[in-house]
Amino acid sequence: MEPVLALVLLMLLVAAGVVTGGVVLTRKTVRAIRASPTARRVGELGGYAGTAVAVVRAPARADRTTGVLAARVTAASVQLRREVAVATRAGAHLGDVPTVLPRLTDEAFALSRELRRLTTSTADHAAEVCAAARAHLAAVGDVTAAVRASSTLPAASGGVADDATRAAADLKAYATAYRDLVRPVSPS
Repeated sequence: MEPVLALVLLMLLVAAGVVTGGVVLTRKTVRAIRASPTARRVGELGGYAGTAVAVVRAPARADRTTGVLAARVTAASVQLRREVAVATRAGAHLGDVPTVLPRLTDEAFALSRELRRLTTSTADHAAEVCAAARAHLAAVGDVTAAVRASSTLPAASGGVADDATRAAADLKAYATAYRDLVRPVSPS
């Protein structure tokens, strides 16, 4: 009877390990999906669809200014991400922009969500949120313009730096060849 009991306990331990592993893996997968930019964009599009439905249902209560600001904030954030991607592929120096970009994206997402919520509700702080959205739009516009300007400059690893490196190597080779020509031949 004892070997059967040991076998049953072993099978229960294996089953518990498989279930625990499955739960942990499922949680990690769900977190990864929720953290993905694609899932965030899908959620934002769903939010815009819900806002559009709410505006259609009750057009008299809708504040179209906040809806337009929400769309502008989202569009500016998407444009900045595109400009950064283009500049990164071009090898442009972006300074601290890549480290600031996630915070700007999170702020844009939060502002856009709050503006969409304010589109169909009456809230006292709508003017404050609109002012914050306009300030965010101005900051994102400045960063986008700076990224666009830096992407037109030659990259630090290419252009002038490559020409200078090549010229220095050519001069060094010329000097070595000249030294070899004028060096006296030593008698052996």
